[in-house]
Amino acid sequence: MEALTSPVWVTQSTAVRDPAAADPAPGPARVLRLLDAARPADVAGVLRAMAPEALAEAVGAIALPLAPAVVAAVLGERPSVAREVLACRLVQQPECVPVRTMGLPEYRRALDDAAADDYRDVTVSRLRTLALDALRSGTLTAGQVVEHTRPAVLTVTLGVCTPEEYVQPGARRATGDVRVLVRGLLAAKLGEDQERWSTMLDASGGFGGTLGELLDACGGPDGSAGSAGSAGPERPDRPDPSGADAPGGFRRFFGSPRTDHNPQSLLLGLAPRDVAGRYLAALHDVPKPVPPGPPQLRWGWLLTSGPLTRPLVDHVLDRGLPAQRRWLARNELCPDSALERAGAGSAQELLLRRVAPPRFRRAAFRAFERDPAQVRTWAQNLAGDRLDQLLDLVWDMTDDPVTLRQVVLAVSGRVTTAALVCAYGALASAVGPEPVWALELQRTGSLEQALPAVRASQLTGTADPLVDAARQVPRRHWLDAVSDQDHRYQALRTDAELDRAGHFPREALVAAHLDGRPERWREVVRRLAGGAAGPVEAVIREVAEAVPERGQVVELAAAGR
Repeated sequence: MEALTSPVWVTQSTAVRDPAAADPAPGPARVLRLLDAARPADVAGVLRAMAPEALAEAVGAIALPLAPAVVAAVLGERPSVAREVLACRLVQQPECVPVRTMGLPEYRRALDDAAADDYRDVTVSRLRTLALDALRSGTLTAGQVVEHTRPAVLTVTLGVCTPEEYVQPGARRATGDVRVLVRGLLAAKLGEDQERWSTMLDASGGFGGTLGELLDACGGPDGSAGSAGSAGPERPDRPDPSGADAPGGFRRFFGSPRTDHNPQSLLLGLAPRDVAGRYLAALHDVPKPVPPGPPQLRWGWLLTSGPLTRPLVDHVLDRGLPAQRRWLARNELCPDSALERAGAGSAQELLLRRVAPPRFRRAAFRAFERDPAQVRTWAQNLAGDRLDQLLDLVWDMTDDPVTLRQVVLAVSGRVTTAALVCAYGALASAVGPEPVWALELQRTGSLEQALPAVRASQLTGTADPLVDAARQVPRRHWLDAVSDQDHRYQALRTDAELDRAGHFPREALVAAHLDGRPERWREVVRRLAGGAAGPVEAVIREVAEAVPERGQVVELAAAGR
């Protein structure tokens, strides 16, 4: 059968594919948006490279919020039009005013206070927020955070960008800077030694010292051994390195059964691939049936939390038990490629997801073909605020008329008239008009009360009026029906994110070609402010080729004075 289309059925999403990297209209505002990916130390110098009128135009045109370092630099300058414009906008949008952030002395005192509080989970969570805000503002550097932060897993969590943080200006760069340093420290201290990596992974969740102290305790590249049961001379701490003191040990500092910044998952992602694979293979499998206990808690915490990393996902897909695959399928950060393999036997988990393409919902319903009660229950679940998903489903199931009829029957008394007309059209296009006539008679009790499209179909004896009426019902692309909050998950549920060991792509490009390079920054500013077309990434690459390195990389903020 020829695929049915309609002028009001959207085939492409109008939503911004990456809400964090969307550029404003060509002009000076693009410079400010690019500064989301810049080092805070470079921001003041870049802004000084802009003409005053261009900067004023940019702060007046760009959507708030701005990166905290940009706000601080604009408001910290001598009186100017740009400063007045931004101050007025912040008065009107106070939620976009950056919080006051701490410097290193205050941060060290906060760490001492947290240690005195025995690192309660709420204290550790608050510390992470304070540290990330300071990184975004530039009052702390990634090097300072990695050197001083304790417990060690708190340092690692600062290398994770959660879906909520992904759209916060400056957060992607801040977390990427920490991830790069953590990766370098792990490689330098542990190399590819399986025993040292395993010791570190087992002890990390309950270790109260810094990351450097943890790695030193696990032994150095020269083979010297340490004790992961000590957090350093200032704070002795002896966690159970086996992680068997669940839920302590592997997640001592986290009160929730899941987290969006799981440190152990990131550590596995930064480990050499074969090292991570052997470590996961040695973990106790989840028994069947699953009893409460350390193995279950550990696997559940890893697979229901974020981030997801390649070694963890590959292990579950290749060797995982059904319970582990179900946990993975339910994780909103699971990319489509993994859902294709994990989805078998996980129909309910697929239907509980907030973000998933329609094909996975169709596959889940087909798994219920011999269980009408399940079809009815889940179809009715879509009849409320998930109507877009229901309309996608019925038109995706025209090659399965039995299940399609069960779906339409389940929702016929629960959806709007427009949605019902659309569903009737799908059923009529699949098997003809007769099943629709019967369902409508059952719904209304009288053909005189039937919907106009149903009566027209009876008069002509064909499905055409039903299909034509369905084509007039507007439908949205599935991505456009995803809420703003859930769309943040969509930006992170990619195969590239499973493999990311450092910065996000735009931040990696800025770090590699623009960090501390005033000549290149000035040229990028000139081109973008002048209305250069094309992606910002292309402009950066062109400038990197056109403007050679000149001596040592410098701190641009200092060079601008």
